[in-house]
Amino acid sequence: MKIKVLDNGVRVVTIPLKGLRAVTIEVFVKIGSKYEKKGEHGLSHFLEHMAFKGTGKRESAEMVNLEIDGKGASYNAGTSQELTTYYITTVRENIEWGLELLSDIVFNPKIKSIEVIRERGVIVEELKMYQDNPVMGLSEEFYKLMFGESPIGCWDVGGEVGEVEKYSREDIVGYRQKFLSPNRSVVVVAGDIDNDDKVEELAKKYFGGYENKAAIELPTVEIKITEGKYFEKIKQVEQGHFCVGVEGIGRNDSRRYALKLLEIIMAGNTSSMLYNEIREKRGWAYYIHSIGQSFEETGLVGVQSGVRKDRLTQAVDLTVNMMTGMNEGISEKQMDRAKSFLRGKTGLAMDRSEYWSELVGAEMLLDDRLVDLEKELIKYDKVTRQQVKELAGELFPLEKMKILVAKAS
Repeated sequence: MKIKVLDNGVRVVTIPLKGLRAVTIEVFVKIGSKYEKKGEHGLSHFLEHMAFKGTGKRESAEMVNLEIDGKGASYNAGTSQELTTYYITTVRENIEWGLELLSDIVFNPKIKSIEVIRERGVIVEELKMYQDNPVMGLSEEFYKLMFGESPIGCWDVGGEVGEVEKYSREDIVGYRQKFLSPNRSVVVVAGDIDNDDKVEELAKKYFGGYENKAAIELPTVEIKITEGKYFEKIKQVEQGHFCVGVEGIGRNDSRRYALKLLEIIMAGNTSSMLYNEIREKRGWAYYIHSIGQSFEETGLVGVQSGVRKDRLTQAVDLTVNMMTGMNEGISEKQMDRAKSFLRGKTGLAMDRSEYWSELVGAEMLLDDRLVDLEKELIKYDKVTRQQVKELAGELFPLEKMKILVAKAS
């Protein structure tokens, strides 16, 4: 694994992975919803959608799609609170093509007014899909509940329907000019690489020329936790869906290794405490899982489930009681199983080039750090049961719990 910083500030990371045929090329930019202000909600996500809609070289979305399909490649993009990514997975002989294409769509999008109008409709339907599906959308609502007026969670990453319907080409172009900066960009090439130096030269060729003197400094993000404890959302649902959680810790907190193991033990797999109690022992739910996430400033630790409507209150009470009592109920066997689970899942993921590009690219973009996966796993191995219990006791007192329930009227 190597890193090279281009003259314009773009960081390029190459990750040769023996035994794979695939290569993932992924571009990370520090553009996300937590940097948006009033009047900009959803513009990071809208900008992501416009990338594949045509460039000066590729006139239309159809041309982009035909070209990618002609290579048999897969591609996607995504926006979160802190970053936006664009990736292509292909084979070694297409590395130069993939680098050129991604540089073109990220740095030279056409952003035609007609495409903006068309894509508004697509994004509105995407937002409605999340609103109609509690499994997909309830965690976004829980972020709003937890962080209140803070930019990190006070609006959906995609914005609100009424806002998105008003955005014009000028809004998107202006937002892009404010935030797209080469020194806040990372390019990762992971997979079947036979020559690091050649890949670095190609990255320099296609990404080294971009400049943007109009880019502003990223705004400071202030975190405010809401005062309320219990909230209901009335929806047309056949189950009762709920989230229970607390404010977590930032991703650079040294306790993050203990937190990951705590989340696994709590609701991170099919042998977890809450999965076993709510689904296996009582048959109240089809799903129950962790919804935790860590940001630079803070984090969220929580659980989401969909249960029988007649058992909703009992399921919420059971979840709260188990979470508040976790500082007493964790065994050495659970610790060993969580560590083994983490190592096993990581080992399986290491066979995918996308896993490496996402892991390394996000770490480099957000924290300017080149991750050493084996060293990270050793840190998890060293976490003690006492450390996990102490963290549970600190995070899960009853007075810190917040509850969001979606149920039928």
